[in-house]
Amino acid sequence: MAAWHRDVMSGWWQDVGAGVATASTALVTSFLYSLVLMVIPLQLSADAQYWAGYAPQFAFVAGLVIGTFVWRRVMSRASTPEQGAFAGSVLGLIIAILVPILAAMYVLLFPVLLSVVTGQGLHYALQLYPAPLWAAVGAARTIATAWSPLVGVLLILIGALFGWTYQRRRRFSGY
Repeated sequence: MAAWHRDVMSGWWQDVGAGVATASTALVTSFLYSLVLMVIPLQLSADAQYWAGYAPQFAFVAGLVIGTFVWRRVMSRASTPEQGAFAGSVLGLIIAILVPILAAMYVLLFPVLLSVVTGQGLHYALQLYPAPLWAAVGAARTIATAWSPLVGVLLILIGALFGWTYQRRRRFSGY
C-alpha cells in the first residue's frame, strides 16, 4: 500500500473517531437531561416533553457531523491544551445550536419523506404545506428553549474538558 494512501485512510479514520466521540458525548449528555427531567420535575408542556424525547437522536447526528468534519480541521498539531479546551467548548455550543435546526428540518421534510416511502405522489405531500413549516418553527423553538440551555451548558463544559485532554495527550505523546 502506498504511503500517501495509508496517511489519507489514517486521517479519515481519525476524523470518524473524533465524530463518534463527539456524537457519543452529545448522546450521553442528552440522556442526562432526560434523567434530570425524571428526578427534578420541571413544569414542561407536553410538547416540550415530546421534543425533549426526540432530541437525543438529533444530538447524536449533530455530534457526528460536527466532530467528523470540524474537529481536526480546527485543531492543528501545534495547538495547546487551552486552545483545545476553547475548540471543544465551541463545538459543544455549535451542537446545542444545531439540534433545534435538525429537528425543524425533520418536521419540515417529514411529509415529503413519508410520501416517498409510501409511494404516494409528491403532490399529496405538497398539499399539506405551510402547516409543516409552522410545526417546524414550533419544534425548533421548543427544543431551543427547553432542551438547549441545560444540555448546551453541559456540552460546553464537557467539550472543553475533552478538548483540553485531547490536546494535552497529543502534545505529550507526539501524535
